[in-house]
Amino acid sequence: MEKTKTLKVRVKDKHAKQLRKMAGAVNFVWNYINELSSRSIRERGEFLSVYDIHKLALNPPVQTGQVF
Repeated sequence: MEKTKTLKVRVKDKHAKQLRKMAGAVNFVWNYINELSSRSIRERGEFLSVYDIHKLALNPPVQTGQVF
């Protein structure tokens, strides 16, 4: 059985704003790809390939206020 080691770190407050912005961008792309994947399964009955997802992730729709 493998064990996973978890580290706890404290991020300085001066970086919190930037990290929240980056986390929002990652969450946006994650939700975008998840929506496309479930739509592909629903409409075509097949999963998106890694290559399809990569191509779509390179050009996500622009969300106001998000920097990629």
